[in-house]
Amino acid sequence: MNDNRFDDIRPYYDSELPEALKRIAAWELFPQVARFIYPDLSADEARKRLYETETIHGLQSTFMNDAIKRIIDNTTSGFTYTGADHLKRGQSYLFISNHRDITLDAFLLQHVLIERKGQTSYIVFGDNLLSLPIMTDLFRSNRLIRTDRGGTRRAYYLGLQHLSEYMHYLIEQEHQSVWIAQRNGRGKDGIDRTAPAIIKMLALGSNQDSLQALVNLHIVPMSISYEWDPCDLMKVNELYQSRQGEYHKAPDEDLNSVVTGIIAPKGKVHLSIGTPMTRAELCPPEGVELADHVATQLDRRIQGAYSLMSTNYLAYDMLNGTHKYHNKYTEKIKHQFEQRLEQLAHPEKQQILIEMYANPVISALKL
Repeated sequence: MNDNRFDDIRPYYDSELPEALKRIAAWELFPQVARFIYPDLSADEARKRLYETETIHGLQSTFMNDAIKRIIDNTTSGFTYTGADHLKRGQSYLFISNHRDITLDAFLLQHVLIERKGQTSYIVFGDNLLSLPIMTDLFRSNRLIRTDRGGTRRAYYLGLQHLSEYMHYLIEQEHQSVWIAQRNGRGKDGIDRTAPAIIKMLALGSNQDSLQALVNLHIVPMSISYEWDPCDLMKVNELYQSRQGEYHKAPDEDLNSVVTGIIAPKGKVHLSIGTPMTRAELCPPEGVELADHVATQLDRRIQGAYSLMSTNYLAYDMLNGTHKYHNKYTEKIKHQFEQRLEQLAHPEKQQILIEMYANPVISALKL
């Protein structure tokens, strides 16, 4: 059932899809995108196939899933996942994930859900991704929920409450799953830490007490790991400029990050889906704030499920001047890492890159 209370942030309905698909098919870059997804089809044949798509589910189970499979085949040396057997058909969940790539973190989960459950989740993304009309059509056709990140303090709070109400509505009444990152923006330093503000937001949209509100969401921690972060050099430059107090996001920066995340090599990629968090796990000990406790529990789960890669072990050894994990990486990986460092050509930036890759090992050792 459609609920017009959420028209300002919801994805497209099936009835709105045909017009969106016409605009996507008319996009000047559609032939290139179509050639990537379906190299054996002409642009006109791909358009015809697109026009025959009648539902969001149909679009996601064909075009979107085929695109993700092509990304996996062309830009990774293997995609693996664990924990999908924890998910029950017909049960809705809130996936709370670490966030490394703007789009792929959530869309790789969609691939798994299609393969295992036959149904995707809704995805919460910042409105910065909707700066271009074509991006609006692409993302809203793939169940994106828009969240505003600007405005006055009161408007921002009301926006978070509105988002939370929609998420509760989807999960509790529509029995639809939702994906959200553990904090605003991607993790750029390799440290996966949940923002307590996200937990507070999740409790805003329910008329029940905060603990029960979280229980009702069926929270599932999720962790994604990339051997090579496709946007690592871009992240290093952003962190470096931020530390100098000079960082200003370029108008096309988010779009460049989306494209780079899709086409750049990633090496091995692993997605870990955890078991749903229990009420006992969510309930804080006496004297501890609920949001702080749940954020800590999520950090423990997400960091603990992170699949440490060869690049993480190598960076740890480079950071500490040791050979503790020398059997975890090859000379080829070491050479590739050194080539990345040479591209930065600045000692402080090189140090940031090494720390970015080493931090997941440091986090794991602290668990």
